[in-house]
Amino acid sequence: MKTGQECLGYGKLFIWNEGVASRGKMMGKTYTTPNHLQPLTTSARDEGVSRVWTFSCDVNPNILKRNDLRAPLYMTPIDPLFQDMDNPSRRYLCHFATTLCEDLVISDVPNENPFRSLIPTCRDHPILLHIIAANAAMHISSMNRSSFDSHTGNIQGQLSESSSTNILSRTRYSTDSSASATLDALSAKQKAIHLLKAALDNLSSTDINLIVTVILLFINLELIDSGKNAWRAHVEGAMKLISSLKPFQNDQISPIALIRDRITSDCLTYHVLGSTLTKSTTFLDPFSLPIDITTILRRSEANSYLSFPTTLLQILFRACELSNTAVTLPATETPALINEASSLLNAAQSFDVESWARNVEGGPTHRTPNRIHTALAHQNAVCIYIYRSIAYYPANMDSEALVTEIIHHLSFIDPKDPLSKATSWPTFVAGAETDNPVYRQWALDRLSLLWNVLPWGYVQTAVEVMQMAWRLRDESGTDYIGVGGWVQQLKALGNHWLIA
Repeated sequence: MKTGQECLGYGKLFIWNEGVASRGKMMGKTYTTPNHLQPLTTSARDEGVSRVWTFSCDVNPNILKRNDLRAPLYMTPIDPLFQDMDNPSRRYLCHFATTLCEDLVISDVPNENPFRSLIPTCRDHPILLHIIAANAAMHISSMNRSSFDSHTGNIQGQLSESSSTNILSRTRYSTDSSASATLDALSAKQKAIHLLKAALDNLSSTDINLIVTVILLFINLELIDSGKNAWRAHVEGAMKLISSLKPFQNDQISPIALIRDRITSDCLTYHVLGSTLTKSTTFLDPFSLPIDITTILRRSEANSYLSFPTTLLQILFRACELSNTAVTLPATETPALINEASSLLNAAQSFDVESWARNVEGGPTHRTPNRIHTALAHQNAVCIYIYRSIAYYPANMDSEALVTEIIHHLSFIDPKDPLSKATSWPTFVAGAETDNPVYRQWALDRLSLLWNVLPWGYVQTAVEVMQMAWRLRDESGTDYIGVGGWVQQLKALGNHWLIA
C-alpha cells in the first residue's frame, strides 16, 4: 500500500497483491507488496517456527541475517502493543523474538518457549524492554565477531591454514553495524541497571519474579559478551532473590510468574557451572533453599538449552565444594578427601542416563538417542571434575578413557542439532583434561563449530581458558599432579569464568 498511510493494526486489514483498483480515485492503479514487507519463510522441519510477533521496522538484512540454520521472521503491520516504540527498540525486539529466543531453548515450538512470553510484557515494564534490547544488540554484535582466528590456534598456538576452524571463520555483518549494535547494547544495559537499582531499593513494592527475570537476562547478556567476571554479581543477586520466592497464590499468576521455573532453573545451573572454576569458601548451597529447587530443575530439564541432568548437577556442586575445601586442609586429611571424592564418583557413575532421557522427554522421541549421548558426555565430564577436585586423586584414575568417552558421545551430536548448545561444558572439560594433541585439536574444532551455531562470547572464553589450562600444565611439568591439576591451577588465578 503506497498511499503513505501507516496501518495501526486495528480492524480488518486488506492487502492487494498485484491487484488493480476498478473504481474510485485509485482506478487503474496496481498495488504490489513492498519487498521489505515480504515475510521470510523457513522449512517446515525447522523448530524455530513459533509465535511470530508483528513488527514493522526498517530492518537492514545485513544486521539481522543469521546463518542458514535459522531464518528470522518479520511481518507487518505494527502490533498495537509496539507501535509507540522507536524503530531501534522494535528492531531489537524483533531480533530477540526471531533469533535469540531460539538460542535459549532446545525445542523452539509454539507454546514451549517461555522467553517469547516476555515480549508483550515489555510495554508495561521498561526495565524488561531495555535488558531485552541489550541482549539482542549484544547478540548482533557478537555474531559479527570473527571465529577463533584471533583466539585459538593449533596446540602450538598457530592454527594451520587448512584447519576447519579457519574454514568456518567468517564475518557475518559489517563492522559499522557491529559497532552500532555494541553501543546500543551498552546504552540499553545502562538504562536497565539504573531501573534495576531503583527496583531493588523498593523491593517490597516490586514484583520479585520480574526482577529475577531481569537478572537472568543480565547474566545472559554477560555470557553473550564473554562470560568473564561480571556475571557473578548477577548470579549471587539472583540466588538471594530466589531464596525469598514464595509459592504462588491463585490471584498472583502473571505472565512473568508463569516462567518462574525456567528462570529459576537457568539461574541455578549458571550458579553451579560458575562455581566449578571459582575459588570461594562462601558458596550458597542452592539445594538447601526453602523452595523445592530439585523439582523446579527437573521440570525444566526437557527444554533448557543447558540440558544438564539435575542429579549430575547436584553431584557437580558437591564436587565444587570439595574442590574449595581440599586446598585448605592439611595432608593428614587426604584419605578422607579421597573417600568423599570416591563417593561422589560412585554416585555420578550410577546415574541411569537412559532412564533419565526417556523420562525427561515424556517417552521415546526422535531426540531421545541424542539426549542420551549428551547426558553421557556430561556424566563423564562430571567424573573428570570430581577427580580434579582434590589434590591427590585415586591411583586407579583413567581420565584419558573418560575423555575418549566424551569425544565418542559428542560425535553423535551434529552442530546443527539443538542439543549441541548443551555440549560446551563437557567439550571444555575434555579438552582441558587431555594431553593428547589430537584430542586437544578436536576440542578446538568442536568449540569452533559450536561458535558458528551459538555465537555467545562464553564459547570463545572456553577456548581461551582451555588453552590457559594447557599452558599452565605444560609449564609446570611434573609438579602438575602434585597441585591437583588444571581445576586448582585455574582457580588459583582468581578469575571468574562461566562456561555453560
